[in-house]
Amino acid sequence: MSSAPSGQVFRPRSALPVAVVLALGALAWAGSAVVDDGAAGLLRQLPAIVLATTAAAAVLVRPTVTVGPAGVALRGVLRDVDVPWAELAEVRTQYALTLVTRDGRRFAAWAAPAAGRFADARLTPREVAAMGLDPARELPTVSGSVETPSGAVADWVRRAWDRAPEDEPPGAASGGPGPGVRTRPARAVLAAVGIAAALWLARSVG
Repeated sequence: MSSAPSGQVFRPRSALPVAVVLALGALAWAGSAVVDDGAAGLLRQLPAIVLATTAAAAVLVRPTVTVGPAGVALRGVLRDVDVPWAELAEVRTQYALTLVTRDGRRFAAWAAPAAGRFADARLTPREVAAMGLDPARELPTVSGSVETPSGAVADWVRRAWDRAPEDEPPGAASGGPGPGVRTRPARAVLAAVGIAAALWLARSVG
């Protein structure tokens, strides 16, 4: 995972190979069902093929982090979140890249996990200085290192955030929820799950 100009999409390096493997696996599964029992065999196996492929793709391929001029967009397993710069209050990396909004909500990025708990350790002041942080403050854990997915994306988010214009978001003065933060369900994933359920129900009734 590497940084790039504003508007760049960050995703695990394994996402593309996994997508290819899933597609080939689904085709092989479907082909095997046809060979074993023709079209009837395919119809029986289709709900499981759709559900298994969708679940694996949602977890391993779909998640991304997009850093754009207006803010950060997180695409997760079952929902998407858009956080404008004006609503962003803090960027954390303890367990994953996590965006904290002005009203205290936290949104974690599936695409940028932190280092494993057992690998967690304190960085040296030299490493902190290299990251552009203040060594006089409490040192971050290794999850904040640019060598980890969470740290690499967090570093780019902070740099883009520093360059963003400072606008006071509606509701900030009153402490109310930031209306600029948008969340929405992953419709394609939910639709695929619904199709699998409908196919399974049709097969059971038939």
